[in-house]
Amino acid sequence: MNEFYLSTDFVLENSKEPINHQIYRFLKRAIIECRLMPGDPLSENAVSSKFKFKISRQPVREALIKLAENDFVVISPKKTTRVAPISRSDLFQGTEIRCAIEGFFIKKAAELIDDKTLQYLYDNVQKQEQAARDYNIKDHFALDDDFHATILKAAGMSKAWNMIESVKGIMDRVRFLSLENALIPMEVTSKAHRKILAALEKHNANEAEKAMLEHVVNTRASLESTMKKCRQNWFID
Repeated sequence: MNEFYLSTDFVLENSKEPINHQIYRFLKRAIIECRLMPGDPLSENAVSSKFKFKISRQPVREALIKLAENDFVVISPKKTTRVAPISRSDLFQGTEIRCAIEGFFIKKAAELIDDKTLQYLYDNVQKQEQAARDYNIKDHFALDDDFHATILKAAGMSKAWNMIESVKGIMDRVRFLSLENALIPMEVTSKAHRKILAALEKHNANEAEKAMLEHVVNTRASLESTMKKCRQNWFID
């Protein structure tokens, strides 16, 4: 039995948000954090049992369908729903999309960023470094996301982060594998972020773009290395 089924019961966080949306986020996080591994079964009854109170199978079914649409699970007719393998092709496309979006808009951020936002980003990186020392992977992930989202917001393009989130899930699955198994030092990320920050502080658009692209490309290379060291049946194409 995997870690997902041994973990604590799922509790609704916000009664105003539809249950199926919350179940989707809950399962997506479990997949990204490798508590649900490629090939693991996910039945509607099993997911429903995670609740401390009885719910119908319908919101679970709706959440699983959305997960399938985003390539996190595979639903086979009249067969068990399983966690999807990780697509190498989708991961590589995701990094190209991030390069295109973040590489472009960080140049605008370099022109517009103010001292308050720069200080916020420096505080963020300090917290990243502390998370690395504590080996707190969840905090590290959250801070990393906040760093990148804040830069897009500084460029006046906060909605672009929604596009990034739509492709970064696959990258995050492999990143979590690399960090969980200590295949990539956690402090690599904060060092790259400090380089990006130095360019932003100088309002040097070209240097900021170069640092961001270098960061994303190096991350892709690290993930490629991680995939070679993991079980190959976790991956496709």
